[in-house]
Amino acid sequence: MRYNFNEKQLHAWNEVLTDPEKKYILFDGGARSGKTTLIVEYMILRALQYPASRQLMARKFRVHAKASLWQDTLKKYFAPYRSLSGNVFSFNESELILKFQNGSEIIIGGLDDADRVEKILGNEYITVFLNEATQLTYETMQMVTTRLAQKCYDASGNLAVPKLLIDCNPRGPRHWLHYVGVRHVDPETEQPLKNASSWARINWSAFDNRENLPADYLAMLDSLPTVLRDRMLNGIWRANDGSVYSEFDEDVHIVQHFVIPPDWVRFRAIDFGFTNPFVCLWGALDHDGRLYIYRELYRAQMLTSINAERIKALSQGETYRWTVADHDAEERAELEALGIRTIAAKKEVISGIAAVKKRLVKAADGRPRLSIFADCKHTLNEMYAYEWLPAKEGHNAHEEPRKENDHAMDALRYMVCGIDDSGNLLRNLLLDSYQYR
Repeated sequence: MRYNFNEKQLHAWNEVLTDPEKKYILFDGGARSGKTTLIVEYMILRALQYPASRQLMARKFRVHAKASLWQDTLKKYFAPYRSLSGNVFSFNESELILKFQNGSEIIIGGLDDADRVEKILGNEYITVFLNEATQLTYETMQMVTTRLAQKCYDASGNLAVPKLLIDCNPRGPRHWLHYVGVRHVDPETEQPLKNASSWARINWSAFDNRENLPADYLAMLDSLPTVLRDRMLNGIWRANDGSVYSEFDEDVHIVQHFVIPPDWVRFRAIDFGFTNPFVCLWGALDHDGRLYIYRELYRAQMLTSINAERIKALSQGETYRWTVADHDAEERAELEALGIRTIAAKKEVISGIAAVKKRLVKAADGRPRLSIFADCKHTLNEMYAYEWLPAKEGHNAHEEPRKENDHAMDALRYMVCGIDDSGNLLRNLLLDSYQYR
């Protein structure tokens, strides 16, 4: 081992990483708490232990994977061993592959491009490491996990145990990774995972790595706002004080599933995606103008044609005033060819956020004008995770939302604006007599 590990790292190594029964491992916790350092050390030793093995280190965006995992982690790790470069190990800069003399490889990848994902899935691995996995979808994690199928043996003839290693700083407790990695339940059904006994989780605090951190760094983390301090210092999963929809309250805005009355007006809203999730939301207005989001389709790595068939299957027997969609002309044309006619969404973000916020506020009768069914889990997660960019030079906080955890939020905004925007009133009246599926 290159490093002198702290007590928490030694515990994680001896009790979790090297336990052959634990194949899926989550390290969640505070910043610079030693999580990633330990995982990288473990992967390097596995590469040396199992000749000709392949191991993947991935993040959502390749540019981030290159900067953090490649440059700041692997390159710095091997910097003291430059004399061995070309003999024991070598770096392929264009492909982001660390190669060892024994034929093993550590591959750095981004999951933000269909071609890259397809290339990654063309290989089998003994280890997959998903760094900052809260940025990824559950479907992406499941898809990558299917490639943990390489068979490699050490010098004693022992077969490598496949390992999925995940690390992250905590987010809100409705994130899929909290369901899977912390609670070990399916994020859709909340039933125990079938492989729950193969999961392990260690929670970290920056205090665990106190001996390797300057005191002023810990003091800086301790001075952060409450929610951010809990996440980045103490490793606690907390809802976000910087949430765009700070008005959202589970006790007020979440309702249990009920059958939508047939005379309520229904709508659909679509946000296109492939690497990022494709989202379709179903909404219904009651006779008092309250909007209920009652169904969602939220999945990545699926062709539009497949998503269209699923939308039609879920929409059986229902009629919609309109289906609003993102502006992508090619995608909209494909949907129309498959029997789903759409109108173009109003895309202005800030005014759309304001429209959603207005519906979240309680009316005179004490009830909001926007509610979400409890089984729309992805939408509910994004209601917590969708956040404002922090203040910086050139703009103030709460001027621009972060372009993360916003796919269902975009679709929600399209629907609300389509219903409430006065500029759409005439269109809505005209469409009253022209309903289509």
